Amino acid sequence: MQRVPGGGLQPWSPTPQADTLSLALCLLLLGCPHCALAMSPCKEEEYPVGAECCPKCKPGYRVNKPCGKDTGTSCAPCAPGTYTAHLNGLSECLQCRVCDPAMGLETRRKCVSTENTVCGCDQGHFCVTEEGDDCAECRPHRVCGPGQRVQERGTERRDTECADCPPGTFSPDGTLAQCQPWTR
Repeated sequence: MQRVPGGGLQPWSPTPQADTLSLALCLLLLGCPHCALAMSPCKEEEYPVGAECCPKCKPGYRVNKPCGKDTGTSCAPCAPGTYTAHLNGLSECLQCRVCDPAMGLETRRKCVSTENTVCGCDQGHFCVTEEGDDCAECRPHRVCGPGQRVQERGTERRDTECADCPPGTFSPDGTLAQCQPWTR
């Protein structure tokens, strides 16, 4: 509401500038991550600390002490079992992933200070939940039953495909690629 001459009130009508300011404020308050990044005064290789921009730590390191008025960022190496893969302003390194054998996983590449662990599937398993080049969950390959043959052997990325044996043929345990003819 706005005061008008004579002391009365009139509903507020926004101006284009007020609309833009209101929208920017709403996006910032609602946590629009892309908007906040776009408004950041820091360069890509810096991170904000209050009103200042501090240099980020290199991969394999974390912030030990933020920069000061006359000092740069103090970085410390990641402890064993932790890592950072990119330039960062993190106060703690990230925990290395553990490849859980109960999920059918095995370690393909161990975690180092600059790279997380890479997991893959144990022999006889295939990946059901991928995370980039990594696998988060594996399951055992399907086992074909009696009267079926293996149409396609399972791989690390695909389950075994089974097919029924044609009439007049059999497979005693489902492990054969070709069904055998019945004999008299």
